[in-house]
Amino acid sequence: MPAVPDFRLLGTLEVTSAGEQRPLRTGKLRVVLATLLLRANQTVPVDELIDRLWGDTPPAAARNTAQTYVMRLRQVLGDDPRNPKLIHTLPGGYQITVTRDQLDLSRFRYLVQHAEGLEPDAATEALHEALALWRGPALADIPSESLRGDELPRLTEERLRALERRIDLDLEVGRHGDLVVELSTLTKEHPLRERFWGQLMLALFRSGRQAEALHTYREVRELLVDQLGVEPGAGLQRLHEGILRDDAQLRTGTPAPASTTPRQLPADVASFTGREQELAQLADLAAASGSVVISAIHGTAGVGKTALAVHFGHTVAGRFPDGQLYLDLRGYAPTPAMTPGEALERLLRSLGLPPERIPREEQEQAATYRSLIAGKRVLVVLDNARTAEQVEPLLPGYPGCLVVITSRGTLSTVDCATRLQLDVLTEEEALTLLARTAGQDRVEADPGMAATLVDLCARLPLAVRIAGARLAARPGWTIGTLVQRLADAQHRLDELQVADRAVRASFAVSYHALRDGDDPVDRTAARVFRVLGMLDWVDMSVPVAAALAELPEPDVHAALERLVDDHLLDSTTPGRYHTHDLLRLYARDRAEHAEPDRQAALLRALDCYLTSAELAALLLNPDTPRIPEDPTRATRSRFALCSPADAAAWIDAEHANLLAVAHQAAASASPAAAALTVRLTASLNWALNLRGHWRDLIDARRLAARMACQLGDRPAEALALQDLGWAYWRVGRADDAVTITRRALEAWRELGDGVREQSCLSNLGAVYRAQNRLAEAIRCYQDGVKICRTIDSRRGASRNLDGLGLVYQRQGRFAEAIICHEQGLAIDRELGDRFAEAISLGNLGWAHHRAGRHAQGLAYHQQSLTIAREVKDACQEAETLWGLGQGHHALGHPEPARTYWQQSIEILRGLGELTDDEAQTLLRQPVPDTPGIIQRNT
Repeated sequence: MPAVPDFRLLGTLEVTSAGEQRPLRTGKLRVVLATLLLRANQTVPVDELIDRLWGDTPPAAARNTAQTYVMRLRQVLGDDPRNPKLIHTLPGGYQITVTRDQLDLSRFRYLVQHAEGLEPDAATEALHEALALWRGPALADIPSESLRGDELPRLTEERLRALERRIDLDLEVGRHGDLVVELSTLTKEHPLRERFWGQLMLALFRSGRQAEALHTYREVRELLVDQLGVEPGAGLQRLHEGILRDDAQLRTGTPAPASTTPRQLPADVASFTGREQELAQLADLAAASGSVVISAIHGTAGVGKTALAVHFGHTVAGRFPDGQLYLDLRGYAPTPAMTPGEALERLLRSLGLPPERIPREEQEQAATYRSLIAGKRVLVVLDNARTAEQVEPLLPGYPGCLVVITSRGTLSTVDCATRLQLDVLTEEEALTLLARTAGQDRVEADPGMAATLVDLCARLPLAVRIAGARLAARPGWTIGTLVQRLADAQHRLDELQVADRAVRASFAVSYHALRDGDDPVDRTAARVFRVLGMLDWVDMSVPVAAALAELPEPDVHAALERLVDDHLLDSTTPGRYHTHDLLRLYARDRAEHAEPDRQAALLRALDCYLTSAELAALLLNPDTPRIPEDPTRATRSRFALCSPADAAAWIDAEHANLLAVAHQAAASASPAAAALTVRLTASLNWALNLRGHWRDLIDARRLAARMACQLGDRPAEALALQDLGWAYWRVGRADDAVTITRRALEAWRELGDGVREQSCLSNLGAVYRAQNRLAEAIRCYQDGVKICRTIDSRRGASRNLDGLGLVYQRQGRFAEAIICHEQGLAIDRELGDRFAEAISLGNLGWAHHRAGRHAQGLAYHQQSLTIAREVKDACQEAETLWGLGQGHHALGHPEPARTYWQQSIEILRGLGELTDDEAQTLLRQPVPDTPGIIQRNT
């Protein structure tokens, strides 16, 4: 087995194996190896290798050439490309895998970190061992300006910090006499590094050389004033004063720090939960180098931005030995936001600068701040920021620092920031947080009720913590007690408060900041947020929001985007907006005091939806008799609907909103809203049926039937009952379908409406067919055909003939079935009804297939499939695909048969006709069972 190489970066690059050096004769190979070793055990992207090899002027074939260098490096290292032990090819780059003892840099870092937990003598020994690994300047023979420029300052800083720590320990154990010469050299090599000067002063003082210590202070003061225009830091000044006083404790005690080291992070959150992915992303940033690293955490109120920033800060505090600064910028607070000048003044005081030395001008403050932390490793947490302009002056100017910003806004203009959006917790995380605050035993006692509780809290960390705190303070309550109190949406926000913490108050800060702002877009955003509370909605679109607010769409779009920026709304799809239930309740809370306005807004939304729903219905079925003529409808529609595809997409996007607003109208006791809703749901019938949204159709038309009855509109009630009966059949509720359809049929007969009567008979025949009551089904269809011939309804005749043909298929009377379907098809084509034509062609396909003429059946099914896809009839598409699968299976073609069945199953799953488990069961069967909906329809 080949010996494992050892690598050394802390000086010239060296590779040894079995005690012998392996020379890397070309500079490019050294660059590649150094780049990989500096990111040992991490993936180095190919683009980074290219930058390190050629900087800003890579050759045309840079990627291929870089790959060649990696291959040659493997050869030099003896790495087998087929089974690499060292250099692995990963997606997007390469990774070198080494142990701690194989790489001097890893060993150095381990020893430095290990020393932190040791007693002084042992710690000094560990640091001496670590520093002995340095054979000279790191990367001394690496010909890469990019690599050395980015990495050498950081590596040098790591060595100097370790050296400072080792000298501190030597001073602590009384080795001051041995340090004077070393420190005299270090202050000359690093004249602006105040810590070395302070250590030299202390070593001189403890060696009985007080005058020289005071002279050293004068020397460093003159240097700092001449070169930087600043006085020595507070630490050096205090040390100077102690030496002047001949402080006895200074002679024997722990050395005074050469500079103030702030440790300002608030206490960590004891119940902090989850966020593993976000913590890992932040940890990667903390390990980065080469520039100031900035992470901007943004998210809605109460989502846990500050908790994450503080918890993360505590986990990495050891990596930033020069201090951890924390500042609440009050960007979203009842008090005025902190100005950059105020923030800089506080930061400078935290860094030890006396008040009298803090400049008055903001630019000078920022320059002094950057100077004080230049060359240091400092963590800066800027919490609750409002704008990019507020934080930009607070950003360090040199590598080595990490800045973590939290804000409800996105702060999109902060340069070079990595943005991390924080969402609500997963259900598992929310339950864990509840258990940590309320008690694990209470959650385990009723896990179902606990899951309901965190859902009522929208899995918002603040709300879950408040709920847990309320339970913890009330041992006599069960989780169900609090669930019952939160179930009332009108008072849920009232319940989610404890002591001085409240969900409503947290949201109010964001809303008031917009409402009271100077920017007109902010004030419009507050108005739009308020009017959104007047409507029940699942997700919001610009046209409906514009109708609610009675504002131009461009203004409303800008306002909605501002609400997204401040995380009062979310937007994952362009032009569509959503939020969690608690913010929705808060928006309703803001609109609660204007009930007349609320009713007017509801009517505007209904009118907006109705205009577009009727337009969509006409695009999908131009011959529908349901929609009244209105030549201005297309121009009045706020949604751009120009084709059947547009209409189908609009129905899919809006059907949940349409159902929500229908329920709101039903609860409003407004006759005008009820009348609009009856029309709205009637216009949606064809589209919802076509797109397979039958359960929504049941809900909508049940509401419409009740409202039409209250309005005394008998025809509208009968039509709603007819649609409801059809939808019941589509979801397999045959008995309910019969009962409701008979009520509709009786109403149409009373009203003397033959067109609707024959349509009801066709529906009733379909239900009887599904129940295998074939004789009754035949009578319904035959009666329907007679009525159609009497009133000259060719469309109705086609539908009844098709139904009659399906009954004949059930009876094995295939010749008669084919005649019925052919007659229906001829009518469909004469009328140009593409929907009906697709159904008739599909029925002919099934008839020929069941008669044993499989090839002919396939031909009809293929024609039906083409038209079903053209008119966006998903249900017919699924039925026809299943027919194609059956036909190919019968002809001994298993591969195409399975492909067609799989496509049909996916559509049925999308329509909600199959659960995921049912779909997987069918897909595992060699010859899948025919789904119930296809059996009913065919």
